[in-house]
Order: sequence, then structure tokens, then C-alpha cells
Amino acid sequence: MNIRHYLILGWIVAGLQIFSAAQNSTTQSSGDKGVNTAPAGALSSNAGLQPASATEEDTNGSLPQIPALLGGVGISTEFLSEMARSNYLRGGVNVGATYDDNPLLASTGQLSNTSETIFPNIKIEESTSRTRWALGYAGGLTINQKITNQNQGSHNVLFDSQFRLSPHVNLRMAETFAYTTGFFDSGNGTGGVAGSGGPNPSLITPLASQLSSLTTVEMNYHFALNDLIGGSGSYYNLRFSNVPASTAGSQTTTLSNAQTATGSAFWLHRMFRKDWGGFSYRFDRITFDPNGESQVHSFLGVNTWEFSKHITLTGFAGPQYSKNLVGGVPATPNSWSVSGGAEGGWQDQRTSLTFGYSRSISDGGGVLGAVHLQNAYGTFRRELFPGWTAAINASHGTNQAITPISANNGSSINLTTAGISLERNVGKSFGFRLGYAHDFQERFGVPGLTSGDPLQMLDAHRNRFFATLSYQWSKPLGM
Repeated sequence: MNIRHYLILGWIVAGLQIFSAAQNSTTQSSGDKGVNTAPAGALSSNAGLQPASATEEDTNGSLPQIPALLGGVGISTEFLSEMARSNYLRGGVNVGATYDDNPLLASTGQLSNTSETIFPNIKIEESTSRTRWALGYAGGLTINQKITNQNQGSHNVLFDSQFRLSPHVNLRMAETFAYTTGFFDSGNGTGGVAGSGGPNPSLITPLASQLSSLTTVEMNYHFALNDLIGGSGSYYNLRFSNVPASTAGSQTTTLSNAQTATGSAFWLHRMFRKDWGGFSYRFDRITFDPNGESQVHSFLGVNTWEFSKHITLTGFAGPQYSKNLVGGVPATPNSWSVSGGAEGGWQDQRTSLTFGYSRSISDGGGVLGAVHLQNAYGTFRRELFPGWTAAINASHGTNQAITPISANNGSSINLTTAGISLERNVGKSFGFRLGYAHDFQERFGVPGLTSGDPLQMLDAHRNRFFATLSYQWSKPLGM
């Protein structure tokens, strides 16, 4: 990722805004100008950045929300009261501390660590009747009390945009870039649809510097009253550096750089009201070092049902065909498998609930190559009192290796994680967040263990306590 890349994205955004504005023959209403709402708390991620909220994709609300599986924004955990359109320049700083009793994920002889972080952030977001986009950056420093060789700066860049190119054509482009140590982003209790082109949320990568980027482009065309076609593409890149030396009792693994390129085409037909069903073809090319590759063809039936502005459900099911190679030579026999899953969300002014389950072929997070992944997750948020919000999340994932990277990595990894947090917003500028998370990871098929262990299993627990203090400011645009 370089400056030239972002300049290109910026020129594309500017051009699409001009094109979209030309398509709009009506005068912008006051509702499309800046809205004086409180700035976002920016507490739920280490960098203080969140994706742009989902918006209706047609002025009359007739189109479905495009599922994340097909390149859409997916289901948000925001309350309805947090999803108002707005034009803002936002900025601030997050200062936090984390205690981790097993950051190296050791089975025995655990080493605890306390870290302090500071993350300034800035973000611009704008929405009109035809466009919605957000661009943000956060960069900061993490200081570790015991694992001092992992002290480093971190960077997080977010770009998410949606455009109405004509009354019946919509485009979404998104880009995320992160450079972190992996302290905050692994095992965070959140999940997503397996095989959606992004990172694998169901395993904890051993402590190392991680550079990742995800690019997504999706376009759909409402060519008939009850029919919609579209296509999407994404590219996910994951690279590791600064891997610490192994320690006694740690789950030592070989980390592999990995890439996932995805393309899909879909057709959706409105069954009745806001129930849309159809078919999708999807191709994934998962590559990893050294010279490993899996080619996956998916033929899926898809259904997305928006009961109301409060409840959304999406499901998919179908066969997958995989071809797996190492150094250009077949590593395992080509095979058929079943892919399927569902995700849902419920939102009102003070409560949100998201949940999902999926089974699919996915990347192994740089640890297991390609995997058969099953993942179940749920997140519940509730505003207890004005300014006080509580959240509970949990997830469980199983990763069965199709093409292992190294024999030392084992044959499968299971992860169970759960957490709870409490947020407090004071006025429009200050926020505070406290939380606890527990992770339990099992690794099977590990060689070199005692002969009395038929499963050849290593497991590890870790507990994390964290606190974040946030100051945020906002300046309305277009007022």
C-alpha cells in the first residue's frame, strides 16, 4: 500500500461524486446536509475507525441489502439512533491499557504482559441522496512492559463508499489497511460469513507484526421491477514480520504470507415484498507460502429477507468444488463439499443483535493454508441508560486444514472466545470503555507430543482486561 494507491482512490471518489451529482435532477434537501448529532464514540476498535453504516440502496427502499457474501456491507451492530446520515470531519485520540495473561499463547509457563496504547485518529464522512463515503486514518504506538521487542507504531486506514450511478445502478468500493502486532485484532469475539474474502476470524495468529489489506468492489443493476443482477470482486493480502523466537510451552508455528482473490456474479429475484432470492457463482483463489494454492468454485442459492427496518436475515447454501496444489502438484484429491450458512440482525433505538453461522472453504490465517471453516458468532449491544452501553459477544470456530503449511502447525485449530464490555459517553466528546475477553484455542495433530496423547493436542487459554479513554471532536460539513 503506497501514497499513489490512495491518490488513485481519491480521484475515483471525486469523479464518481461529480457523476452521481449530475444524475440527480432534484435540489438537495436540508436533510442531506450536515446533521448535528453527537460524534461517534470511536471506542470499539483500537484505531477508533468503524466501517460506514449500511444505507438503503434505492430511494424508494425497494432493493435488498446486498449480503457481505456478495460484496455488500453486511449487517451492522449499530443502533438505529446511531445510523443517521451525516456530513462530518471527525477526529480525536484513544488512550488505552491492556493486561494479557498469555499473549504468546503458551500451553505452559505463561508470560503475562501489560501494554499501553495511544491512537490519534481523523475521519471524514459525507452522505447525500446519491452518495455515501467515509475515509479515515488512525496511527499510534503500543508500548509493552515485558515483550519490548514488539513495541512499534500501528496504522489503520479505512475507505468505504457507496454511489448511485443512475436510478438503477449502484456501486460500492471499500479498502481497509492495517499494520498491527495482532494484540487487538485476534480472537475479538466477532465473526462473519466464512469465505467472504476477508480475514479468518476463528483463530488466533501467534504474536507477530501483521500487515493486511482488503479491497472490495461491488456493483448491482436493478434491470427490472423484481430482478437485480450484480457482481463483486475482492482481494485480501496478509503478511507477517518480526516473528518472536519460540518459548517453552508456546504453540510454535510457521507463519505464511497469504492472499485471497475472489470474484462472484449473482442474480436476485423478489419473491414478495422485501424477500429476495436467487443464485450466485463464486470463485476463490487462495494462495500461501510456499507455493500453495486452492481454487474453489461455489454454486450457491441465496436469500435475503428484510422483515422491517428492525430485522434482516440472509442465508445461503450450495456445493463447493476445490482443487488444491502445492508447487503446482496436486496436494489432495479434488473434492466436492457443502457450503452454507445464515446471518441475521435485529435493531431498534437502544438495542442491536447480530448472529450467524457459516460453513465454507476459507483461508487459514497464515497458519493452516486453506481450511474447511465452520464459524458461529453473536453480538448483543444494549443502551442501559443514556450514555451507558453494554455489549456481549461470543464465537466458536473450527478450522480443518485442507493443505497444511507445515507438519508442526497441526491439522486443525478450534477457537472459542467470549467477552463483555461497558461503554460510557460523557457529553459529545469524551468516552470510556472497560472490557474483558477470554480465549480458548485448541490445536490438533501436533507432532512431538507424548505418545500417550492420541489426539496430539495443544491447548491454551488467555484472559484480557482492557480500558480505553477517548476524546473525539467533530465539525459539520456543508452547513
